[in-house]
Amino acid sequence: MAVVESVPSAGPNQWHPEVEPSPIGPDWRDSIGWVPHVPTPPELAAGVAAGAWARAAAPVIGPVLLRGLGQMMGGERMPRRADHEIPNLGDPGWFGPESATWRVHSDSSMMVSGFTAFALQTLHPRALAGVIEHSAFGEEFMGRTQRTGEYVMQVSFGDSDTAARYTAMLPRVHASVTGIGPDGRPYDANEPELLDFVHATQFVATASAHQRFGARPLDRAGLDRYIAENARVGRAVGVVSPPESWDEALAALDRHRARLAIGEAASEGLRYLADPPFLPAPARPIWRVLHTGALASLPPFARRLMGLGRPNPADLAACRALVRAFGALLPTSPLVDEAHRRARG
Repeated sequence: MAVVESVPSAGPNQWHPEVEPSPIGPDWRDSIGWVPHVPTPPELAAGVAAGAWARAAAPVIGPVLLRGLGQMMGGERMPRRADHEIPNLGDPGWFGPESATWRVHSDSSMMVSGFTAFALQTLHPRALAGVIEHSAFGEEFMGRTQRTGEYVMQVSFGDSDTAARYTAMLPRVHASVTGIGPDGRPYDANEPELLDFVHATQFVATASAHQRFGARPLDRAGLDRYIAENARVGRAVGVVSPPESWDEALAALDRHRARLAIGEAASEGLRYLADPPFLPAPARPIWRVLHTGALASLPPFARRLMGLGRPNPADLAACRALVRAFGALLPTSPLVDEAHRRARG
């Protein structure tokens, strides 16, 4: 296993988040163009054209696409409820309509962000060991993806009771995710180091994918607000000191860099993500575009570790076009729609 830099051996409860990272190449946090505030003109043009085409085609293509996605994910669409059937009217949940979280998590760029987060998390050998040993690639992959998506959306758009219930459930689900990692160290999904890493990667990956492909990318203040809002989620699942700003989120990733590696398991996971065998043939070109966009949304240090160069402008434009087309073709999630109606009271 090619570990980037060796670190002193430590037990699962000896994670010290105040430790300064070891220098590895240039300061990736200052890399120009990694998290752009606006898309480039070619990307913007591709997104606008695709969105316009998709809005015109939505009445015909939208229902077919929705059925196809439902069959692939193995789930049914939540039925629309009348206002009087919605519990806790007037409760916006943990975030609300003006939050950066609602803006990011209701955008179709979420189709990319899950790939980005998974790719980034494969680089931590002990975090990946928990995934491999306690779930599975293959048929389980889509089920795990669906459950993760449900968790994120329920915490983001559910009422306060729902958000609290889902975050309280997560540590219980993770309680059995224990074992010995490839470096011989024990791992526990609820240990401080892994909780810190997974929290930081999830929200940095989601924000970076949104900046690349979202309809309304955040400015710097918006990125700070997004990270600060989701610190509440981190604390609820046991993260000791979740980041409260974009700089703090990048610093959190920086603390983990020396522990990241591309080993056999990570290589297998990344290969699987690039070309999962369960995909039907018509879905493969779409998957490849989304996968390429996801890798383009990774921090520069992760792309270097994976042996990737700078993102290709044509790939970025293609992914933005696809994401914006899906955003126009698919109706608003019933959960998002219900959250807005519930917040209005």
